[in-house]
Amino acid sequence: MMNFIGIDISKRDFHVCFDEGGGILKFNNDKAGIDAFLNHLEHLGMDSEQSLLGLEATGSYHIPVAYGCTRAGYTINVINPLITKKQNQTSLRRVKTDASDAKLIRFCLLNGAGYPFHETAETIRLKTLVRQRASLSMLRHRTRLRDEEVLHREDYLSIAITTRNKDLQDFLDEKILILDRCLRKSSPGVQKLLMSIPGVGPQTAVTCISEVADITRFPDPQKLTAWLGLDPRVHESGTSIHGKGYITKRGNKLLRTRLFNAASVAVLHENMFQRFFQQKRSEGKPYRVALCAVMRKMVHVIHAVWSRGTPFINS
Repeated sequence: MMNFIGIDISKRDFHVCFDEGGGILKFNNDKAGIDAFLNHLEHLGMDSEQSLLGLEATGSYHIPVAYGCTRAGYTINVINPLITKKQNQTSLRRVKTDASDAKLIRFCLLNGAGYPFHETAETIRLKTLVRQRASLSMLRHRTRLRDEEVLHREDYLSIAITTRNKDLQDFLDEKILILDRCLRKSSPGVQKLLMSIPGVGPQTAVTCISEVADITRFPDPQKLTAWLGLDPRVHESGTSIHGKGYITKRGNKLLRTRLFNAASVAVLHENMFQRFFQQKRSEGKPYRVALCAVMRKMVHVIHAVWSRGTPFINS
């Protein structure tokens, strides 16, 4: 008999629902608390072969529990919070407590929600570096914009306001350069493969590796497209079947942004993506709709290149 266990995560602790009629137990969200939880599972006789754990994706708070349970041999599914939210909305009494959330997560787990947590120490490290790089890059961009604004005011006022943040920009440039050196060492062979695709540069390549981790998780490109949130949202009811279509945007936002930038660059040069983009535009598709179509095509190419281990050949 399979054991389904729902876990509701917060910053400092997590609540666990072990069965439908049982009580809820609380553990600290730290190493000691996770060890105590695993010991309790062993005490209950819930071994890793006969147990499936589930929790919501909660930024970074769920990672210690998911990582600790995975290392102990348990399979743990990460559930999109939108699923549990929709499920809670079906109830007449929309109770929102840590205990009720643990029961709700267990119910969603019973119904097949979530995808297995596959992160390792290396993938978590790489993902952290990629996010640090993206954060510093955004800070550098904002600093430059503020400096331009100050310079513009100095020009039309003809007075000095403040010195430019040159030291801060130099500092950020140095830190980003250090991160880039670290990132280039991660799966350099895969990075080289992905960068053979038009528009895909170092940042897009390493972000693909950090976020996807293992391409075999996705047996076909359609599943990868859906995971990224690039699949079209279907909304057909009665006569309202000709409405404007949108992508679901329920996937990885950072990687989706990188692919948007890659597609924007690819359509500027002669290659299959530019021809595909021009075809969509000639069909009357708006610019962003045509670009989203290019992004989906690029995902298919990334899946093929990565899966086969052969570089892209432009045709």
